Amino acid sequence: LVPSHQGLHVPTQVNYVAKALPIFAPGETVRGPTSVITRYLRTAYLWDAVRVQGGAYGCSLGFSRFDGVATFSSYRDPNIAATLDSYDGTGAFLRANRLSRAELSKAIIGAVGELDAPQSVDSRGFTSMLRHLLGVTEADRQIWRDEVLGTTPSDFVQFAERMDALAGSGSVAVVGSEAALDAANALLPEAKRLRVRRVL
Repeated sequence: LVPSHQGLHVPTQVNYVAKALPIFAPGETVRGPTSVITRYLRTAYLWDAVRVQGGAYGCSLGFSRFDGVATFSSYRDPNIAATLDSYDGTGAFLRANRLSRAELSKAIIGAVGELDAPQSVDSRGFTSMLRHLLGVTEADRQIWRDEVLGTTPSDFVQFAERMDALAGSGSVAVVGSEAALDAANALLPEAKRLRVRRVL
């Protein structure tokens, strides 16, 4: 798909900034360490960069192991351009912040905790249906778990290099006021400027 940069103009005092980025090409193998790294970025980097320093009410980073797409988002965010810069800065953050053994263990434990998190009845049903439709077997799940447990510092370095190569790509959608969108476009390079249209 051709990347797009959309600005949706609504009467609001805060912004909602989302970016979808295909980290892996279609058909490329996605390994378990990716879930460790994206969770670490969500809790260690984006929380500080977008929420604490940037002032957004919240932020997230989702990742699908099935299509290789990462989805960044913030909500009730006073910024647009700075938030997009933070999304593109994930590779630089990983390079500048090498994990200690204790930090790596904590990141792995957090990822395993998400794998083993309790689910409601409807969530279990949806997960089972999804695994069935995608052909995910118990052996596949065990391989993924083993890869998560075997995550190394070099996996973080390789992921940083991948993110560096993709910085600035992907598709962006921002919901915000006309003034905020215009201010963001004044800061963004021409190739990344938002195509603004009024929706409310």
